[in-house]
Amino acid sequence: MDRKEILSMGEEKLLDLVHDRFGVKLGGLEDTKYLSAAWEIVEKMERDGWTTDIRIGEGLKRVDGYKFDGDGPGTIFAQYGHWPSFNSVIEGICKTALIAYEEN
Repeated sequence: MDRKEILSMGEEKLLDLVHDRFGVKLGGLEDTKYLSAAWEIVEKMERDGWTTDIRIGEGLKRVDGYKFDGDGPGTIFAQYGHWPSFNSVIEGICKTALIAYEEN
């Protein structure tokens, strides 16, 4: 699965894939209800060497992942000059994590 497929994925398929890949069961993508559960994904990424950058502003919700390894720094979005704005922080966490694990 490539990043284009992941970024265009609908909620139901995304939540199923996140549950399969990370063992995290989310009831939806609403930050006010499910962010603490989604944070388990951020903690897993941290254990695997990823730093998660979350930026929120008026009309903007961005999430990116950074990893520094033997090949130097790498990011999920910034190095490509494209930062998608997500509808929720949870959507950003889920899609960023899936891309990280699919591509690395």
